[in-house]
Amino acid sequence: MGLGMWAAATGVFLFSWGPVFVRDNEFGALPFAFWRLIGAAAWAVAALHLRGGRLDRRVLRHSLAGGVVFTVNGATFFTAIKTTSVANAMVIGATAPIFLLWAASRIFKEQISYRVIVATPVAIAGMVMMLLGRSGSSGGGSLTGDVLAVVAVMSFSGYLVASRIARNHLTALEYQAGWSTIAAALMLPIALLSFDPLFISDTWSWGVAAAMAVTAGVAHLTFNYSHRYVSLRTISLLNMTAPGLAVMWAWFLFDEQLGGLQWLGVPLVAISVLAVILDE
Repeated sequence: MGLGMWAAATGVFLFSWGPVFVRDNEFGALPFAFWRLIGAAAWAVAALHLRGGRLDRRVLRHSLAGGVVFTVNGATFFTAIKTTSVANAMVIGATAPIFLLWAASRIFKEQISYRVIVATPVAIAGMVMMLLGRSGSSGGGSLTGDVLAVVAVMSFSGYLVASRIARNHLTALEYQAGWSTIAAALMLPIALLSFDPLFISDTWSWGVAAAMAVTAGVAHLTFNYSHRYVSLRTISLLNMTAPGLAVMWAWFLFDEQLGGLQWLGVPLVAISVLAVILDE
């Protein structure tokens, strides 16, 4: 397995921690998204300058599309997590490979093998089994939250496509600094309009936001690095394992019970993703 694949796998591992902690803080959805972005942008810009780079007009121009669509994703995903059940939001998110496989074949002219065509619906089915099995303990769903989750998955798919295009012009660190700065700037007025407070006194919530800024930021960096070396079809399936890992973390760390469907879903997702990696 090459360095690009290891980078993508590291990104998935770090992404998987997000849903475990997102709801366990006192921030409103949009202020939390803003502080996560501002933290991620701060360390990325600092790292870029330490390496002799600059956040100039060229970087911002090629990062604009990714920053805009990620702002949409951040606003809708965190709001969906706060307003519908985690299971609903993540099951909807598991459909991302459908959009990404279309982009891989139509936009990037990737050849989609029969192995990938078979593995994708099997992996989606396995993910649905894993997530629906815990829906009873995840809180009630809501139509508004579910609609926001659909917008979130479509915008995240758009972000991955924009990122792949941007990496033809920028290094992974340049792009990380560029899109996160743009997204943080765009998220600020959105967070203010939410009427949720930007500043709160809960230390734990600030710690969660800081941890998410680092782990999710590094996850995006490694994922965007992998775009130059790993096909979009493989990235789309690898990304599906993050929600499944989140379910496993909840079971291991917080003693959340897993049902029979979940134990059946785990090998379905694992086998499907492995099949696509071998296809790569």
